[in-house]
Amino acid sequence: MIVLMSALIVFFFLVLGSAAFCVCILIPPGRKYALSTALWFAVWGPCSVLLLFLAILGVVAGGFALHATQMHWEDASRFFSAIGWGAIVAGVIVTCLIATAAAWLHQALIHRMTFLLFRLYVVFVAAGIGSVIGSVFFWLAMGSGRFAQVWWLVALIVPVMILAFGSQAYKHSRALRGHAPTGLTWITADEFVGPVEPQG
Repeated sequence: MIVLMSALIVFFFLVLGSAAFCVCILIPPGRKYALSTALWFAVWGPCSVLLLFLAILGVVAGGFALHATQMHWEDASRFFSAIGWGAIVAGVIVTCLIATAAAWLHQALIHRMTFLLFRLYVVFVAAGIGSVIGSVFFWLAMGSGRFAQVWWLVALIVPVMILAFGSQAYKHSRALRGHAPTGLTWITADEFVGPVEPQG
């Protein structure tokens, strides 16, 4: 049960990250932040699972504490509730800081990749985002019950979305990281821009 819940939490934040990626893509000034924004949401998945496990451990530890002391504290529930809410608030703040640091570092790193390496990376990430969005559409379609008999046909939406996102990312990868950095870089401007492709 806990494993299933953990998987659902991670998938939920992957869906949020995929949606944020699509929103950034639709807003031209936000395109260069699309990958880092998706990562910011994705980081919340494993961090939330960790918080879930810590909460479960806290409940178990509280039960052991009451049992070990063989006392029934009148304010025990209020006490543990205060600790729990404090841990949740602290966990959210720490998770936000971790996600922001990861997104900032990611943004800095992708600006220091050569264009060819970045293009491979963005195709891989975009294909993953396509698989998440395709899976959502698949489960929504299957949940309606109308396509249960042709699930294999509906399942084709997943590879189609993977190919669509991957190919579009390959084609428009230049727009996903903006201008070349001016300092603290180990690639040349030509390596950042990549080969100029003929306009067809």
